[in-house]
Amino acid sequence: KSVIMQRSPQAAAGGAYLGAETKQGASKIATACLPTIHLKCATPPLLLFLCLSTNISSCQTNFIVGSKVASLRKEITMSQKFIVGAYASMPDTNKQDEYYRLLGQLDWVNGIEIPYPGDLADNATWLAERLCPQWDSNTITAIPGTMQNLGKNPLFGLACADEEGRGLAIAQAKQISEVARELSDYLGHVAVSKVQVHSAPTRLADASAFRTSLEELKELDWGGATIVVEHCDRFIKEQPPEKGFLSLKEEIEICRTLGLKIHINWGRSAVEGRSAATPYEHILEAGRSGVLAGVFFSGAGSQECAYGYAWIDGHLPSQPDEPSSLMSEEEISRCSKAAIRGGAKYLGAKICVPKDAPLEQRIRMLKTIYNATR
Repeated sequence: KSVIMQRSPQAAAGGAYLGAETKQGASKIATACLPTIHLKCATPPLLLFLCLSTNISSCQTNFIVGSKVASLRKEITMSQKFIVGAYASMPDTNKQDEYYRLLGQLDWVNGIEIPYPGDLADNATWLAERLCPQWDSNTITAIPGTMQNLGKNPLFGLACADEEGRGLAIAQAKQISEVARELSDYLGHVAVSKVQVHSAPTRLADASAFRTSLEELKELDWGGATIVVEHCDRFIKEQPPEKGFLSLKEEIEICRTLGLKIHINWGRSAVEGRSAATPYEHILEAGRSGVLAGVFFSGAGSQECAYGYAWIDGHLPSQPDEPSSLMSEEEISRCSKAAIRGGAKYLGAKICVPKDAPLEQRIRMLKTIYNATR
């Protein structure tokens, strides 16, 4: 009996549930925007293999049924959501409307990463009206506000043993949860899927204090979003920190006991280990521990470049667009496959671009990363 998997109405939003009729009954298989595929005599385990083996971008598979050989060569698109940290590549104010419009037309973008405070604090209604209705994976990152506050008060942070400093970070988290709820209320649907929090402060991060803070944050109403811990470079005495927070090992242990997940940023892990190998190792470690939420691709490098000093947490583009970046297409591909095997539900790109880059160039640079993840 033929098995027909058809494009669902939700495919335009970046993901779909495809019906699969078999002799044993119907099953739903999650994948993303697949073209219609006809398979003869396919069994449910075989279908699951096809649709869930998302660590490869395409496959050539032969099915032998009796004396019959059916050859299938179809592109298998990964089911993971793809999120763009658009604020890092945002153009001047007079071009931002058009940039949001162009991003909203891209069928491979499932959401954007929104910085707090930024427009969320200053112009939330304006921002809400520019979020594409089909984006179901928007995230909020607390890192801009965290670093701004650390610049004023070195004791600010969810992992601060000083109760006053920790309390200030809890207050910021409560502000973010309120904004997330208001955004969803305004749009009439859950507008934010994840909120990234961090184990600040620099040099002084305390695992016990961070655990206490996360326990408190779990009790807040996030308007349908879930909190994830974004790992930043850990504090290492022998090298100047960019963030200098808790180690991944400490964050994994805390998240495992609290039922939370970890978000890996490629560049921040590379900065920590001074190597392109470290992001891959971190992805594997979080995946093996069962706490990997997703991976964002931001570049880093050992040389000074147009984006800053050596080993800056500066969201360098991928290597094709910035030769000093260690984030090659091969590394993106390798890490994407490891992330998917490790249970990641989303991938993303957050890069800076040349200041005067046309909008089309900004999108092309993001698409280079997206293509490498497929």
